[in-house]
Amino acid sequence: MLVYGLAMSPLGGKIGAAGLALLVPADNGQPADAIVVLGRGERFRASRVQTVTDLWREQRAPLIFASGRGDAIEIGQMLEANGLPPESIEGEPCSTTTNENALFTAALLKPRGAKRLVLVTDFPHMARSLLTFRSLGFEVIPHTSPIPADYGPKGERLLVMREWIGLISYGLMGRYFARTAEIHPVDVTSVY
Repeated sequence: MLVYGLAMSPLGGKIGAAGLALLVPADNGQPADAIVVLGRGERFRASRVQTVTDLWREQRAPLIFASGRGDAIEIGQMLEANGLPPESIEGEPCSTTTNENALFTAALLKPRGAKRLVLVTDFPHMARSLLTFRSLGFEVIPHTSPIPADYGPKGERLLVMREWIGLISYGLMGRYFARTAEIHPVDVTSVY
C-alpha cells in the first residue's frame, strides 16, 4: 500500500515519469524503413494517427505498420481518411501484448529487409516497447504520441506505474536480451 500510495502521489508520478524518460533517447530525425504504431485502445488512436500522419508527411519512412488487436485495422482506416495512400499502410491485428507487437512485426517486416523503425507509442509505454523491439534486432527511433487530454494527472500516474511494473516484469522474463522472432510470418495475419 505504501508503494502504491507513493507511486500515485503527484511527486511519485513525476519521479516515475522522469525515470522512464531517462530510458528513451530523443528522436534523431533519421529516415527509417517503416513507421510502426502500437495500439493501446480507442482513446489513444486519434493522437497516434495524427503523430503518424505528421511523420509520413515528413517522409520519415515509405511504410506505415499498425500493430495490435482491436487497433490495427481502425488505425489503418483513420490513416487512409487522413489522405495517406492505402498501399503504404500495413499491419497486423493479432497481437495483444507489447511482446507480441514486437514478435509479429518482426515476423512480417524482417523478411522484407526492414531494420530501422520509427516506433510510435505514448511516452510511458515507450521504454518497454523500445527495449522489446531492440531485442529482436531492430534499430529503433522512438517517437512518442501524446496521452489523451481526458486521461488527467491521475490517469497518467496509473499509466506510469503500470509501465514500471511491465518494464520490470519484461526484464525478469528476459525479453530485452537479443533473440529472434519465434513466429513464422504465415502464422500472423496481415491487415492489408
